[in-house]
Amino acid sequence: MVVSRSLKNKPFKLKKDFSDIAKTDKAKYLKRIATLFKKHPEIDPDVFFSAPYKLYPDVEYFGLDYFSTMRAIKAYTNYKKTIFLQDPDSQIDSVRESLQFIANYCIEKGYFIHQYPYQRESDLFVWMIHYKQNKINIYSIMEFSDVFSSAKSLAEDLQKMFVSDFVNKFQALYLNYQNSRKLKPYIQKAIPALSNFVQRELTKAKSNLL
Repeated sequence: MVVSRSLKNKPFKLKKDFSDIAKTDKAKYLKRIATLFKKHPEIDPDVFFSAPYKLYPDVEYFGLDYFSTMRAIKAYTNYKKTIFLQDPDSQIDSVRESLQFIANYCIEKGYFIHQYPYQRESDLFVWMIHYKQNKINIYSIMEFSDVFSSAKSLAEDLQKMFVSDFVNKFQALYLNYQNSRKLKPYIQKAIPALSNFVQRELTKAKSNLL
């Protein structure tokens, strides 16, 4: 109810007492949804609950019973695909958050920014895991070399599981990025600044250990 009304700019009142839910089917649906999020931590709850309203604006309300079904998962997947192909200039906020995440990750792991695309966990590059988990916007790594070739180098099953949409749409995405009026200049300016910040933080951490 909150999601449906807020997306339509309608007033809503937050529920404070949930004691009666245990006696209804809502408890069953909530358990299914909680299990889904636990099993798939890469799902963004905010996007998950807003996806059907974005895809089907004529529908007034989707209940918990809907969100506990495969239809909701399909809507989420389809909506993520539409976001994926949106105008890159509309994704600056998402890219900003992604670059901040990458910088913090590099500081935590002791990597310089330029080393990020080449770090691996088992058979996968770390950026692929972060992309699958919705922690980075794919445009945030467009200035790094070899991301496409590294994605293509995966075994077919892993490629399909982690980066198939990126591989399949790379040429279109890269062209969109190259033609962007705002995003490309922003990233080209942001990465050197972040690189200097990460280097300072790593140098500071190393000095503190001496």
